[in-house]
Amino acid sequence: MQQRTPRKATWTTIVGYGAGDLFMNGAMAVVATWMLFFYVNVGGLSAVAAGSILAIARVADSFISPLMGYITDHFGQTRLGRRFGRRRFFILIGIPLMVLYVSLWVGHMNYWYYLLTYLLIEAITALIGVPYETLAAEMSDDYEIKSRLSSSRMLWAAVATFLSSWLPGRVFAAMGEDNPNAFLTMGVLLAVIFAVAIAITYFTTFERQPAQSDEPQSRATKSQDASESRKANNPLLSTWYVIKEMGSVFRIKAYALHLAIYLTSFTARDIIGATYVFFVVYAMELDKVTASNLLTFGSIIGIPMNLLWPRVMAKLGPSRLLQIMYGTMLFTVAVYAILYASPLIGTGLALTTLYALQVTWGISNSGTGYVPWTVYTFIPDVDELITKQRREGLFAGIMTFCRKTTSALAPFLTGIVLEAVGFDETAKSQTVSANNGLVMWMLIGSGVLLVCAFTSTLFFHLNKRNHAIIRREIDRLHAGGALADVDPETKRVAEDITGLRYEQLWGNNTIGR
Repeated sequence: MQQRTPRKATWTTIVGYGAGDLFMNGAMAVVATWMLFFYVNVGGLSAVAAGSILAIARVADSFISPLMGYITDHFGQTRLGRRFGRRRFFILIGIPLMVLYVSLWVGHMNYWYYLLTYLLIEAITALIGVPYETLAAEMSDDYEIKSRLSSSRMLWAAVATFLSSWLPGRVFAAMGEDNPNAFLTMGVLLAVIFAVAIAITYFTTFERQPAQSDEPQSRATKSQDASESRKANNPLLSTWYVIKEMGSVFRIKAYALHLAIYLTSFTARDIIGATYVFFVVYAMELDKVTASNLLTFGSIIGIPMNLLWPRVMAKLGPSRLLQIMYGTMLFTVAVYAILYASPLIGTGLALTTLYALQVTWGISNSGTGYVPWTVYTFIPDVDELITKQRREGLFAGIMTFCRKTTSALAPFLTGIVLEAVGFDETAKSQTVSANNGLVMWMLIGSGVLLVCAFTSTLFFHLNKRNHAIIRREIDRLHAGGALADVDPETKRVAEDITGLRYEQLWGNNTIGR
């Protein structure tokens, strides 16, 4: 059944949509910064036990997120889904669930309490986050509007990053760093802020609704409905169908390339992030405060860039913009290595150079973060041309699954490398071989992945022009146009973007069945 967007996305919608990332990015940033410290210093767990909680939750979430995407894609068939929306219903129930965020920060509990509460919060994050990530694709088919929605989200994410570092410091300063209730107070404040942000998103956004049709059901449609009913009543068949549908998305050329670009570039960024403080403190012989100041400066540089990326990407296209960003990022890391090999270590000139490099890092980090989630919003249109379905949730769930599965890879590999080169975290200085190994891993580890990402962009052609062609063809076919009447240029673009012969499009395939 054809679907339509019920209204235009206004500036209120754009700003309100972005507010949801105050929770999505803010919650993850706070957890990444403070959770391990809290478990060890307030919860009384060993470092190994605390680390196992984070690892177990990450594995569990890797399965929860794709399943959540599948559920939201099909939730519109239920009474609650028809009333509150197949996506926004989960965002609505997420508002009161924010009270459970406080349970993370209760001190002096046992291992099982912390494991269960962390698993619960990870599940709530997926319950809210996966539907949230679909809304940009739900609310508009327009390239420019989708870009503005993503830009709003990135701006709110930058605010969340600032909040996650600023608010805990203020609480600790007021209550004392050794006061265990400081963490609980922080949790209460953040829960309120997150609930308000999610409420803003719920009340300012919307989603596309099925268009009503007076046409009688065809025999094929009735057969498909009967098939869906059998799947719903058979748990084994339903589980197999979920797995099969998840696997089907990798047959879509644009999405497979998009995932390759997304994962290789983000893992490269993670490697640089995991090694940067070590690089500044040990290889460049500066202190931790300086490392923190450098990181803060780089994050500030990236904030205003989110206002420019929609216009830049519309002009250059996603692939060209990413190629420039990857080149800039690789240049930055290469200069890190050159600076390390120079006689400037520990000097004021070296510090000035590091601040200058945070400009190029802030710009490239912002750009490589903006493009993938903006491009994601165009993927469901490609899928609709192939399957005649809207499966935003499935694509968002799989992206989250892949990202969370690989997000642990960079610090894990970095730890292995540091141990292999003789790095001693308890020492005030490191051996030459340890520093050499650190810098080589930062350069080569990220460099190889950035080259892979760059290569993938050469084959990715989903840009503003081609997206418009895809949308026009979808509208033509929805209006009753025949596949045989396609013009040559549209056929060429459709086959290039989808990776299928044109005759296989519009449901004439097994993808999504």
